[in-house]
Amino acid sequence: MSVSPSGRSPWGFEGEGHSAWTKQVELAGLTADTTASSADSEDKKKEISRKHWKTPGSNCSNKDCKVKLSLIQRAHHCRRCGGTFCENCLQYKRRLNHLANPDPDGKRYKVCQQCFVEGKDNQGVIVSMTSTFLELRTQIKVVQNTSETATKDRSWRNRFDLEVECKRLITGFKLAVGNSELKRSLHEVKTLIAVPNWQKSTYWMMEVKAESCQTCKSKFSLMRKKHHCRLCSRGLCKSCSSKDLLVYIPDEERSNQTEPRLAIIKINGSPTVEPEVSLYLRICKACQEKMVDRQMNKVEKEFMEQRSQDVFTDLIMLHTAVEKIKETAARQLTEYQVIVESLEDNSSHENSDSKSNIKTLAKSQEDVADYLSQLVVKIQHLKKLKPESNSQAILFKNCLKSNCDFYFENLHQFRYQTRKLSESAPPNVLEIIQRTVDTHAIVSTQLYIRQLIYESIHLSETHKVITGEIPDILITVDQTVEEEAKTALVSNGDDWDQHTQVMLTMVGEQIKNHRLIKPSKRLLKKEGSKHAADILKWRCLEVLQQVHVQINMKSANRSFQKSKNVLKDAGEKVKTCQVLIDT
Repeated sequence: MSVSPSGRSPWGFEGEGHSAWTKQVELAGLTADTTASSADSEDKKKEISRKHWKTPGSNCSNKDCKVKLSLIQRAHHCRRCGGTFCENCLQYKRRLNHLANPDPDGKRYKVCQQCFVEGKDNQGVIVSMTSTFLELRTQIKVVQNTSETATKDRSWRNRFDLEVECKRLITGFKLAVGNSELKRSLHEVKTLIAVPNWQKSTYWMMEVKAESCQTCKSKFSLMRKKHHCRLCSRGLCKSCSSKDLLVYIPDEERSNQTEPRLAIIKINGSPTVEPEVSLYLRICKACQEKMVDRQMNKVEKEFMEQRSQDVFTDLIMLHTAVEKIKETAARQLTEYQVIVESLEDNSSHENSDSKSNIKTLAKSQEDVADYLSQLVVKIQHLKKLKPESNSQAILFKNCLKSNCDFYFENLHQFRYQTRKLSESAPPNVLEIIQRTVDTHAIVSTQLYIRQLIYESIHLSETHKVITGEIPDILITVDQTVEEEAKTALVSNGDDWDQHTQVMLTMVGEQIKNHRLIKPSKRLLKKEGSKHAADILKWRCLEVLQQVHVQINMKSANRSFQKSKNVLKDAGEKVKTCQVLIDT
């Protein structure tokens, strides 16, 4: 506060009034300083404690990360447990008080994942939904763009059938050109004058009036001529289309009975050398992408049908199948862990969520056991491969070791979660879960065995194969499994007659869509009944082993002992059976 040069107060106080006023000013300044210092001390008291912070180690404390900490990758402390983590492992936040305990009224501090999920204080947890929001927004945009495209497209484009149009081109080429080079040359000259009718699709007249390119929207003119895709007939400019569609007759199969083929050039599945009888047709980019997918799928299908003796080819195929199983098994095990933890949290009070988790848990436990059993079967196939050199032996050994390590690690985690569930869940809940899993296991076994019987009988009758004792062995297995399946279903209160009807329907659908025995058409044509006999015995043995592993993995040790024993014996008997050809 300023005073006048004469010593008087600017407010006009003199004498005792002036001295009193001066004291008040000094007291006010002292009070302000005291208040500020006390506020600072309060802020310091509210700061979170650091006494529990641990000395930074050389690596991140996250067991799944273990990244090395350095000056570039600095160590960060979890405010809850005091552990040291890298920046990526400390992305979670939670409300804590100054003693580092969860508090809905506390400040937000960085914590590790374990501290983030620890406890039931949901008000003290902050979850970032940014990634979820961005993903949902992207999905909505895709749906909107799809709906807008569908609205813009004409109704006939929704009815466009690629296979029908491909058949039109094949039939037209066969009638107009056949296998004659002379006709091919004359046809090319005629094409310069007018487009042949067999190259016009059903929707040609709808597109012939187009005034601009259907892709880039550029106007047609003398300098920008109009062309048409020979599959969908869309009006296009030269830059938005190409003559990459080849219709041809293979030189090595050239005859009047040979069907012409379609291929996109410079793509796997197309001829390496231009055939003598062939034509290049114009195609749009959209149809070209569809034809490439069609061509690659055809090549892959032919490749899968060939049972190559090359060990590397077999290893690649098995490795691809194993990787898919491992990915699915890891995902299912994570879901199973989440459900077990959810059921454990709700074990103290029964509600609708816990009941729902009990139903979901049985299926999740069955799925994990199913994929782990599939992995066991694939590992057994890997063991049967015979390397031909030391380098192959090393490669096979490493591949087998990595798959076995994955299996044992996930099996240990699966058993740990199951044991954790048995310790926390009530006995009645455990009984319901185990009974449900056991029932599904025996029903699944019955379905596989019944389907295998029907398919083996059909294959033996179609290709005149004498299967020997295999049908009798399978029927014995089916009777034993059916007896124990009936006992399990009746004890659960299910209708056995209804189950029998559903079983027949499911077997019919499985035979139609997912056959257990798939002979190669190429090998059937080459080897005939011999290939049918070989694959019949091989697949029966493989399916019996797989079903035996699955029922052991899914069901309790004391359940279905008769079925487990008869499945094991059936596998040994099928190995010694002789499958002959009826001449």
